[in-house]
Amino acid sequence: MRRAIIIVYAVVITFIIGSCRTQPVNIVRIPVKSSTTIDFIKYKDIVYDPVKVEKFPSEYDPGPSIDYFFLNELPKTIKKPIRRYNSEEKPVSDLKEGELLLIGGEISLKIKERNVIDEQKGRKKRRIFVKIENWELQLEIFFRDAATGKNIFSKKLKETYNGADRKKPAYNFEFLFRKITEKFVRLVMGLGRLETRYLIK
Repeated sequence: MRRAIIIVYAVVITFIIGSCRTQPVNIVRIPVKSSTTIDFIKYKDIVYDPVKVEKFPSEYDPGPSIDYFFLNELPKTIKKPIRRYNSEEKPVSDLKEGELLLIGGEISLKIKERNVIDEQKGRKKRRIFVKIENWELQLEIFFRDAATGKNIFSKKLKETYNGADRKKPAYNFEFLFRKITEKFVRLVMGLGRLETRYLIK
């Protein structure tokens, strides 16, 4: 009887130990398609209506850089051509849903000036102030189905650059615009979120 009890205990312990063993796993991080991802394949044609430029210094025109991104760089990313919108083409009323995707928006700039001490000249014990600028660039962008008038993507993006050199507006703009477009591409391509997955070996 005692021997039978010992055997039962041994079987139970063996079963518990076996059930507690964990299988080895691989942990991977994968991009997950988000609600902002645009199905570009669905559309036969994609057109770009030049983004409106607001509140920029009169001596600097960012238009060519903005147009170049939407007409040359973005097509490489989405692997589909984008052409400039022509108001004389087929009327919107004659279009069907999924035929034409319209890209448009507005870009604006806020510049705030402030005075700082020029540290290099300040060593001569003279408080010399120089003006620097804080730039805030805002891009409001939309992707719209031309037939339905419904926005399938709409976003307002902001980037700031503190301590910008007021003598280099082109550099300041390109720096901020690159940061905004990188964020924008991640959103429309659904690359903004990663999820953890556990793969059993």
